[in-house]
Amino acid sequence: MELKEAIYGRRSVRKYKDIPVKEEDIREILEAGVMAPSASNLQPWYFVAISNKEKLAEVTETMSKAAEILMPSLEARFPEHPQVVAETRQFIGLLGNAPVCVLVFLYKDDDEYKRKETELIESTAAAIQTMLLTAYDKGISSCWLTAPLESGMDAVLKERFAPDKGKMVAMLTFGYSDQKPRMPRRREGRYTIIS
Repeated sequence: MELKEAIYGRRSVRKYKDIPVKEEDIREILEAGVMAPSASNLQPWYFVAISNKEKLAEVTETMSKAAEILMPSLEARFPEHPQVVAETRQFIGLLGNAPVCVLVFLYKDDDEYKRKETELIESTAAAIQTMLLTAYDKGISSCWLTAPLESGMDAVLKERFAPDKGKMVAMLTFGYSDQKPRMPRRREGRYTIIS
């Protein structure tokens, strides 16, 4: 697959088939993430990949609480679209039946990391994008979620799965798509070329 095809073709998928993702593929996705560029080569990330059904049930239990907490903000954002609110709530609560979720942490554990947090988050975001594109290249769909952070449930997930790995910054879902999402409309006027 050409890189442009991956960039233009990848979509956020919120409904997955009940098909497991091979551990080898999970490992390759994570390895791609650690190959991302980072500020001062600090590589400030830590990933926890969860594919065990019992542990995924613990994650969805936490995320169902996140979905409840986020309902008022979803209703305020989409007042004319109750179906969008319902679908988003269901996805957040059940993670679309994803067979894999990855918790992403900002791995700050010593003096080397006393930098602006923005630089470290940017580096971690580069790792996330690399993982999403690698998964797409392998035919594996994904979605990047901030719902745990927005709901305050990131602290629960951190304590349960990675208490000593730093601040949680994102959650990713991976699996085989059970839907065909359309490309959202791109906003105009988002860049300038000065030559």
